[in-house]
Amino acid sequence: MKNGKWIIGLIVLSTGFASADPLDVTIKGEQREKINIERVAPSTDIRLKDVVPFSRIGQTDWVLSEELGYLDEEKQIALMDVRSPKTFRPSMIEFPKPPFFVQAYPPPPKPVIIDRSPGAPPPPGENETWTFIVVDQDNHLLKKIEGNTPPAEPISWDGMINGEFMLRTDEIYSSLLAIQETPTVTRTIVGDPIWLPALRYLKGDNVVFEFSNRRVYSEGQPSFSPALQVLVDQLFNELRKFEGTPFHIVVYDKDLELGQKRAQLWRQALEQNLLSPGDKFDVKVAFPAERGEITQVVLELTR
Repeated sequence: MKNGKWIIGLIVLSTGFASADPLDVTIKGEQREKINIERVAPSTDIRLKDVVPFSRIGQTDWVLSEELGYLDEEKQIALMDVRSPKTFRPSMIEFPKPPFFVQAYPPPPKPVIIDRSPGAPPPPGENETWTFIVVDQDNHLLKKIEGNTPPAEPISWDGMINGEFMLRTDEIYSSLLAIQETPTVTRTIVGDPIWLPALRYLKGDNVVFEFSNRRVYSEGQPSFSPALQVLVDQLFNELRKFEGTPFHIVVYDKDLELGQKRAQLWRQALEQNLLSPGDKFDVKVAFPAERGEITQVVLELTR
């Protein structure tokens, strides 16, 4: 819009005094193309009643009146943008819990038609055998479960073999169910892949938390990544729940200098959340071991 000039003529006629002269005032001005807008940060102690008029119609009333209650694990997962309840994504709202693999067995067809004629095949499911396997991203077999009757419950695996937890962060795992319906017919069901940026599991009487360094920290920085900040907060909640129970943290990092800075980050966060001096906590740095570049927190329940 081009600059323009405008003139306002204002005439006021006096009705109270017949002898008064009319007032004729001319105001001149210009219109600017640009108007400077100053952004002012809102006050942190603003009152709720001052915020209410700016919300969408009905939104504030719903927030103030709706009874939210406690969101259990299933409802929280339902809020996530996932294609399958078995698929865990990098942005998580809760530590995944076992069983990590669950595969429902397909039901028999309805109605079941039984052929009693000589030489007829057996009814569906009567002579079936099945095999359920879990493999890692290098196609190494981790778990194998077999059966010769349809299972009453979904087939599942908690990730443990002989007391050892086999799953690791930043690894991709796949499952497969092969059903041998007849000697010549095999039905295959492929499960959804699972990728775990963080883990929580039991080892003996200890609770172990593990974070992928690639996910829990900002890249190359001694700071927590927003993607897993919610899980770091949940860890602190667990530590507060078991206040007084000893625990230790090990940052397994190839860059030992960066690892020391990240260890200091943990000490500061622990000091803020557990209200104790940072040097009181057992936080160490080590070269990556068997479980890779992770940060491991071990809560020692037996001590």
